[in-house]
Amino acid sequence: MLKVIILDDDRVSREIIHSYINFTDTLTLVTEFENPIEALEKLPELDCDVIFLDIEMPEMTGIDFIEKAKNIPQVIIMSSKPEYAAESYNYDVTDYLVKPIEYKRFLKAIDRASEISESVSLNAKENEDFIFVKAGGDFVKLFFAEINFIEAFADYVQIHTDDKRYTVLSTMKSIHAKLGEENFLRVHRSFIVAVNKIDSFTDTGIHIGDKVVKVSRKYKKDLKERLNS
Repeated sequence: MLKVIILDDDRVSREIIHSYINFTDTLTLVTEFENPIEALEKLPELDCDVIFLDIEMPEMTGIDFIEKAKNIPQVIIMSSKPEYAAESYNYDVTDYLVKPIEYKRFLKAIDRASEISESVSLNAKENEDFIFVKAGGDFVKLFFAEINFIEAFADYVQIHTDDKRYTVLSTMKSIHAKLGEENFLRVHRSFIVAVNKIDSFTDTGIHIGDKVVKVSRKYKKDLKERLNS
């Protein structure tokens, strides 16, 4: 069962998605918002898996909302303009739906969100130091200490250890949320690194063993602050 939030300033659009959620046995609606500022304030208190997010709102765009929100769940963008799709995928969205949204297309987005939610799961105990990832047909136990870095790979992510790579259906945002920010740091749109595996770094790259991971300008300040340099 996926717990869902709707954020859209248009009442008719909200009602359509609300009705689709009611038609779908695997979904439950947590709440809905028409004001992104209110949603931004209340989001940290809510337990949800997916947010249906309108990209065009007067107070704040959907992209602005993603950038400002902390611990945001999976995002399914809704828009009447398909040209925003390419930009939205820079923000690790799960899917992009063009209005008017048909129920068949809605279900396809939900199927993908369900697969992502299933593919990376934490153990029930919050203090565990491992995750299970679905690689191929099996769920594989990965200890945090094994992971060197994570790389975006088309619609998947690749988790790199010393001797293996695991290809997992997930967004970078979702896998980072599962791993937590205490030991893992986003350093690029396409890379997350295990902080304790960093051997050295420059303004543009991080050395982990014989691998070099890119650092983007956007994340350079966070990296330096985290490493106290």
